[in-house]
Amino acid sequence: MPKRHPMHTGRSLAYLLVAAIVTAALSLQSCAGGAAPYKETRTIMGTYVTITAARGGLTGEAVRDAAGKAFGEVERVDALMSTYKPDSQLSRINGNAGVGPVKVDPEVAETVGMALDIARETGGAFDPTVGPLVKLWGIASRAARVPSQGEIDSALKLVDYNQVVVDRGSSTVFITRPGMSIDLGGIAKGYAADRAVEALMKAGIPGGIVAVAGDLRLFGAHDDGSPWTVGVQHPRAKSTVLARFALSDRAISTSGDYERFFIRDGVRYHHIIDPRTGYPARGLMSVSVLADSSCLADSLATGLFVMGPVKAMEFAKSHPEIDTLLVTSKGEKMATGRFRDMETAPVKPD
Repeated sequence: MPKRHPMHTGRSLAYLLVAAIVTAALSLQSCAGGAAPYKETRTIMGTYVTITAARGGLTGEAVRDAAGKAFGEVERVDALMSTYKPDSQLSRINGNAGVGPVKVDPEVAETVGMALDIARETGGAFDPTVGPLVKLWGIASRAARVPSQGEIDSALKLVDYNQVVVDRGSSTVFITRPGMSIDLGGIAKGYAADRAVEALMKAGIPGGIVAVAGDLRLFGAHDDGSPWTVGVQHPRAKSTVLARFALSDRAISTSGDYERFFIRDGVRYHHIIDPRTGYPARGLMSVSVLADSSCLADSLATGLFVMGPVKAMEFAKSHPEIDTLLVTSKGEKMATGRFRDMETAPVKPD
């Protein structure tokens, strides 16, 4: 079982809260006389991965086997796209920056291509080449610090998604500028959740939840037909639910400034770095996105957070295929889609 890496702890608070809410819902389901779903947690991709599966009349062995196949998909994605595995295809791409295109599996080229599509769609707010800045700040590590402006300026020269060329036809990826690198941390967990759900459905599981840290993909329902219940982490109160609701056949992802941060001279420095300025993004406490895939929800939650409240709301309103809940630094809530009429807990400004 892969060990947890300290820089892969993003959205852990959001995950723990959602897991608690889902667990409570499962307990109520069991008490109500319905069959308790199968549930298993493993450590993969440096974080917790939990699979919850309705049984659908399958034997215990069949359900366990289905869950094993789903976990296998997450492990497979990690082996392909981890920056912490020197033999991963993503590490080979980064090692050949400025040298030449690297032949990769089609799904690696497709995932990098999707990351670039989101980067263009968000005007660079989401950028898979932001790694040098994240490493410079060292947030959530013992090396966390506020870099000098000179250091930030130097790192910014190595952040530019336009320098990544993907040829989906030949399945190659090329980083044209030496010293640059790709980090798929903002999209790979969502991609892994999507692949795990496909594995569960193929194995005959009628409904379930795949949670990779705070990225959740849900499908179907409980064995008695009742929906799954999930919740959104309150950005300033760990034990409080910001919003609780029923959900199925969609994905949800939350990005927040409370996940990994340090406070210096009264200023909160968090891990969501704006790739355009080199500093932690400002204006929002959290962003939750509902979408048809975890891949999309995962990347857009980060991108919208970096955009700030005004541009993020403009983006959300122009994309009715997603539902969005924003909590601003002033404690104000802005929402689109099903979040608009949802009852939410109050949030005090910082």
